[in-house]
Amino acid sequence: MIPRALGVAASLFCLTSNVSAEPVRLSTALFGESAEVEVRELPVPAADAAARAALLEMHELAQLLDPESTLEGSLGALNSHVGESRKLDDRVARALLRSLNYCVWSSGAHGPLAGGVYPLWSSSPELLVPDPEELRQALAGAECNRLNLSGSPSEEGSMRGAIAEGTRVELVGLAKGFVVDRAFEVLAEHGVENAWVEIGNVMRASGGGPEGEGWPVTLPTVHGMKDPPEVLLLRDQSLAISGVGASGDESIRWIDLRTGVPAHGVIQVVTVARPAFDAQALSTIMYITGLREGQRRLGVLEPRPSVRWFLGGSARTKTPLESTYRWSEVARFQP
Repeated sequence: MIPRALGVAASLFCLTSNVSAEPVRLSTALFGESAEVEVRELPVPAADAAARAALLEMHELAQLLDPESTLEGSLGALNSHVGESRKLDDRVARALLRSLNYCVWSSGAHGPLAGGVYPLWSSSPELLVPDPEELRQALAGAECNRLNLSGSPSEEGSMRGAIAEGTRVELVGLAKGFVVDRAFEVLAEHGVENAWVEIGNVMRASGGGPEGEGWPVTLPTVHGMKDPPEVLLLRDQSLAISGVGASGDESIRWIDLRTGVPAHGVIQVVTVARPAFDAQALSTIMYITGLREGQRRLGVLEPRPSVRWFLGGSARTKTPLESTYRWSEVARFQP
């Protein structure tokens, strides 16, 4: 999985520091995965208060982004009132706006309206293709224009949303990055400059980390690779991983929402960008679109991210093929 050593998250707040020690590290579980906030270079009481505030915000936002939530202004409220214009929590509105931008940028390959598509495949035994008519209807509901957002993002409390019949909003492959970014906004409000936040395979770092050179991240190895795993140094950057690791197990089959077919040919994608939302969205989309289309789409982004793909190797060697985009710009740990 990831990278940095994680403590076992037994409760919402699992403080692993004491009054005189650095750093302050809190852990919990979000989206069914381990989550962590670490704060350095502040007095322990201030660092503890900042980390707790960030973690509370992460939990609250995760509930709002739950497609089954009953909270007012949540994604669940949209899903339970199809066709009705609903007032959105400002944070939910921001997440939906950014997700729709990636939906359009990817020409509909991935977006925030895939909630009706993924269950068809996950419930399909032995990877059988879902019922063609059900899949066709779900894909129609996942098109970017099936979500209508109104109001001004700059005017607090003014955003509203409505989804069309047959559409289900769910930020699969997108939500964790947005929550991580929001945690950093809270940390910044508390004066934090050196910090780490992660949820599963999505992480963001600011400041110089433990040694002042950046936060070290050991990338997961890919089955069939013989080289030792890379250790990157993140500083004011985010990283996200899509695909499989050394065990060969895949956590999710990403689906191209233009065709309804699970992506194939890509084993793993690692992306490095500044916001965690961009890193996660791009890792998902680059996995779906593959190398050739992915590189073409990346060329129009500013600032440009760094991406590494592992592609399926030959049947004879079973060795994955590596391809990169601006990967040399990512700092490495030098032992």
